[in-house]
Amino acid sequence: MAAHVEGQQPKSVSRMQDATTVGTMLNPSLYIGSIVSDPQDRVSILPPRIKESMPSPEPKPGEAGWLYRVLEPYYSRESVDNVMSAMMSGQISSGAAWPRRLAEQICQLYGVPVALPTSSGASALHVALLACDLGPQDHVLVPSFTMVAVANMVKMVGSRPIYCDSASGSLNPGTEELLRKATPRTKAVIVCHTYGVACRDIREIADLCKERGWWLIEDICEAMGSRADNGELVGTFGDFGVASLYANKPITAGDGGWVHAREPKHHDRLKSLINHGFDPAYHFLHFETAPNAKMNGLGAAFVCSQVKLLPQIMEHRGHLATWYREKLSDVPGLRCMEQRTHDAPWVFGVETVDRKTRDNLRDHLAARGIETRNYFYPLHLEPVNFYGSEVGVYEVVLANAEHSAQVGFYLPTHSFLERSDVFYICSLVHEFYGVCKEVQPAPREHGWADQERSRLLAKPDES
Repeated sequence: MAAHVEGQQPKSVSRMQDATTVGTMLNPSLYIGSIVSDPQDRVSILPPRIKESMPSPEPKPGEAGWLYRVLEPYYSRESVDNVMSAMMSGQISSGAAWPRRLAEQICQLYGVPVALPTSSGASALHVALLACDLGPQDHVLVPSFTMVAVANMVKMVGSRPIYCDSASGSLNPGTEELLRKATPRTKAVIVCHTYGVACRDIREIADLCKERGWWLIEDICEAMGSRADNGELVGTFGDFGVASLYANKPITAGDGGWVHAREPKHHDRLKSLINHGFDPAYHFLHFETAPNAKMNGLGAAFVCSQVKLLPQIMEHRGHLATWYREKLSDVPGLRCMEQRTHDAPWVFGVETVDRKTRDNLRDHLAARGIETRNYFYPLHLEPVNFYGSEVGVYEVVLANAEHSAQVGFYLPTHSFLERSDVFYICSLVHEFYGVCKEVQPAPREHGWADQERSRLLAKPDES
């Protein structure tokens, strides 16, 4: 073992160890870059299948910065006033009245008897999986084309995620894709309604789960307010629904989420599971291991007034989708995202003919101040499967999910956008493809979204 020279850091030690909690934080962002000195240290030994398909570096904006962010938090003056009221009255904890009010509103919106606010969408899913009594021998069918929290929470309860491909032409697995991966050890299914596009087979999947005795959890973290083809809200087909209230969602608590259930019998167990496993009869007697997944009173106060706005917000999302489709559907070499009967996705996505075109188009838009985001990288290809205990999972081929990840990305989609904004963004796409030679000036100036938010939050006597 090499001797350590006093005053020198070993080369393999990350600069994160040089940081201090005293004074200015080295990097106050959640996006820390890497936990190793050189990000290539971890990438270099990855199998070719992962290295050759992993996402390209994110494009940077021009000198002026972003003119249109891909998502913007949206909330009303009432949200701010409710937080002030909660602070002034001391109603700031998870035991305050505001989380109960939020639970009542969710129950009313989704027509369910049980709803409990949580600290995040991921913690909501964690609690729902715990309520399914899953063990290390159990398999949970999950989409590969979704956010990593889905697989993480399955692993957190000690079970194994079984990754399923998307159906052809869809962002979500169908009944056939689930059955292809089902085993005698399958005990639960998670349907995600990715990007707010309702799973087209959700009714059939619900019937299948009932027939097989599988739990069905609907992850509506990207699909609150979205409707299935029959007009019913997604999140009402499964045994449990879980949602996120993160800042980029249609309604937000900053962070937060909820779990709801269709049957009253789940109330006491869920309430215990989000709160360390406390038992209502014996305050400090715990019968199972459970997380602290509660939402604080300030977050609940912030989002409460927004629930009633969700139908209006989703109507606007529908307008955005219509405007994007109107301008982009006929662009050669570009395909708009899956369209369901009720077309109001959380974000609006497009797919190019190949990865190089996708990356070039994103660079083109970024240089003009338009922020975009790649589609999800498939979960079965994530490097964690190479570094973790599931080595070999990345050798599985899920062609549809892998293709979407290589060619898809989404465009700005939020509640401040108007028709003229969407048309301007689309004109830059047209410019890239040579459909139009001259682009009209942008209808906005930098910082416009913050100005719109300020107007929205102004007190009546200030407006």
